[in-house]
Amino acid sequence: MTWHWKELLPVDRYMVRTADYLHEVHQKVLTLLYQPLVGSIAYSLYMTLWSELKRDDYWSEEQTHRQLMLMMGVDLPAIFQERKKLEAIGLLRTFKTKADGVTTYLYELQPPMPPQQFFENDVLSVYLFNKLGKTQYRKLRERFVVDVIDKETFTETTYGFDEVFTSLHHSEIVSNHESEMVDSLALYEHQQFVSERKGESFHFTEKSFDFELLKKDLSSFIVPEHTLTPEVKETILRLAFVYRIEPLQMSRILQQSLVHDDEVDIGELRKRTQEWYKLEHGNEPPTLALQTHPLKHRTMANQQPQTEEEKVIALYETTPPLTLLESRSDGAKVPLADLKIVESLIVDYQLLPGVVNVLLDYVLLRNDMKLSKSLIEKIAGHWARKKVKTVTEAMTLAKEEHRKLETWKKQDSAKTSGKTTVKKKNPRRDQLPKWLIEEEKRLQEQQPAVRENLGASTMDLDEERRRFERLMEERRQRKQWKEEG
Repeated sequence: MTWHWKELLPVDRYMVRTADYLHEVHQKVLTLLYQPLVGSIAYSLYMTLWSELKRDDYWSEEQTHRQLMLMMGVDLPAIFQERKKLEAIGLLRTFKTKADGVTTYLYELQPPMPPQQFFENDVLSVYLFNKLGKTQYRKLRERFVVDVIDKETFTETTYGFDEVFTSLHHSEIVSNHESEMVDSLALYEHQQFVSERKGESFHFTEKSFDFELLKKDLSSFIVPEHTLTPEVKETILRLAFVYRIEPLQMSRILQQSLVHDDEVDIGELRKRTQEWYKLEHGNEPPTLALQTHPLKHRTMANQQPQTEEEKVIALYETTPPLTLLESRSDGAKVPLADLKIVESLIVDYQLLPGVVNVLLDYVLLRNDMKLSKSLIEKIAGHWARKKVKTVTEAMTLAKEEHRKLETWKKQDSAKTSGKTTVKKKNPRRDQLPKWLIEEEKRLQEQQPAVRENLGASTMDLDEERRRFERLMEERRQRKQWKEEG
């Protein structure tokens, strides 16, 4: 697999920059709040880039990505993938330039959100809750809160600035000194002060949500242009992403959150959204998972599927894993244990969604429509080591594995004499992937020939064994005759 060479090369150079103060509190927030979401490798990448900044220095020296690979002990594709996580969650901004055939990246570290902003964030707080669980989440939150002091029982005695310092008289400020002071306070055009800014949040693209459909549905009740302010639209994008809400349903929730006819109460919108989710899905929090297979790894992105197998490939590439599981259960709710398996495949094993779909369908076929965690993890580890990135590659490996399994089963069946195996019918077999069913049918058609060959092989082995026994007997008799003679 060489897809990453188009994005990043070991010889590409990079520099690290920060325009903000990064201190110990930021490190604590990164370790406790961000690391559970992005994983240990992405966290290590951020800390490694941070360590390249010298004390009181906000620029690093230029070096190559090969040195970064050696420092972290991971390959370049892993660095590229983990870098994207940091960018997506708002911890890193990446810039690229090319001059004289040399590509240089600028990695600008962004400070994490302050704890209060993090826990009030509609997306990150929900995912952290889902990742850690209720008890651990609350314990973690307690580490960032302090008790409120009733200041009414105290009398403030703080001195004011003018009570301590005095101002210069006009006669003490010489004209030339004044001009020097103005020049000294001014910055050059290419400079800016280092400041501790509020941690920047990540952003969502409007491609994932159909605002036009939302506006059309709202138009009969309100004027969408006045209601959908930038703040409201950003909140809608986040809530729709976390709770998987379609535009028409969001329109109904939005109408319930209106005050004064055309003004949206953000707090009420969050509350109504959470109430809707509880009615639809119970108390289980949303799970973190990628949506669909990345466009650059799709084989059917720019063509119309013709064959049955191409249609299956297109389905795997455009369907989220959770949606696939729901379809395999006739629309029934996916158990929390299965959701955790899907999340582990994507986060821990770093399999892409389309590849996860193939793996899920394959295990369902092998295991009577049940997801065996141990079997899934065994195959996932194999596919991760093989660096499987496309649906086609995953299907090829699944077919090979299935062919081997069926061959072993038939060999065992042929060796077992006088026993007949009654094959149970699977009442949900029509829901299994056709590409695997056809492979199994082809193997079943080959079964008589396999049995015949196995039978012939068994006969040959028996004859060879008898011939060997006869030779050994003749050798023993000759030896005995010599001793008697």
